Amino acid sequence: MAVPTAPPDPIPELETALGASTPEALISGVARVSSQYSLAAAAYYLERGLERFPDDPRIAVRLLEILLRWRDYDRFDEVAAAAISRFPDRPDLYTLVGHSRSERDETCAAIRAFGRAARLDADDIESIQRVARLYRQRGRPFHARRFVRLHMSRHPDVPALHAMLGFAYIDDEQYPKAVNAFKTAVELEADEPAYIDDLGGAFLLAERWRDAAATAVRSLKLRQGNERAWTVFAVAHRHLGDFDRAEKGYRKAIEHSKDPTRARGNLGLFLSSRKDRPDLLKEAKDQLRAALLEHPEWSEVERAYESLRRS
Repeated sequence: MAVPTAPPDPIPELETALGASTPEALISGVARVSSQYSLAAAAYYLERGLERFPDDPRIAVRLLEILLRWRDYDRFDEVAAAAISRFPDRPDLYTLVGHSRSERDETCAAIRAFGRAARLDADDIESIQRVARLYRQRGRPFHARRFVRLHMSRHPDVPALHAMLGFAYIDDEQYPKAVNAFKTAVELEADEPAYIDDLGGAFLLAERWRDAAATAVRSLKLRQGNERAWTVFAVAHRHLGDFDRAEKGYRKAIEHSKDPTRARGNLGLFLSSRKDRPDLLKEAKDQLRAALLEHPEWSEVERAYESLRRS
């Protein structure tokens, strides 16, 4: 949808701002207009503001943000190209271009834009992460790690970058290296449950069951209502042969899950494996069926459910 070229009615506040000697009144006025009136009106006055104040990059940035929200990509590309030509050292312009290209599934162009933003602003951790994620989405975890390492010499103590390395190692099934990366993230930010849960998941993949169980307990001490930690707790104890604790973990994961059907599927798979407890098989079937209704593509659950249904 293209942004209209004119607002429904003139807005006196912004008409006055366009005649001012500085752009501050227009920028602050547009912020109010975009919430009180419409994006169309804000875009219209920003277009006029570009002509009135061509040397202020803030107007171009704000207009690009609105065009991105409207998904008016043709006009976005025109404004972005002109703004970058005029202000080639503004990282926020490249960040917006990166978002635009990502929305259009133009991954390589998005990588180039976010990469340029990161080079212009060496402290832009978010752009570094975005580039790494895009490389991973393209199935290129090696390039993701190489890009992250390029910037880690400046940011060796940023846990998010170490975590990003960990995920890229997981993509390549290099689980011991993933464990080490997540360990560093946890050491740098010891009270962040997300990094602790990432470490617990890496321990599971590396089949280090006792370490996974201990890491889950550590996470649960910070936040009891943590579905990820309860799931790690359950899987680890299942492999350790402590089925009572495993069952507790699976049930707690359901209790604290935002999508209980996933957690119910995990519980159903566990219960269906308890050949020593035939009294659990009816519940296992019910849990598997509930998960399958919401996630029909879950082949493992489908196989377990069909096996119980035929028995």
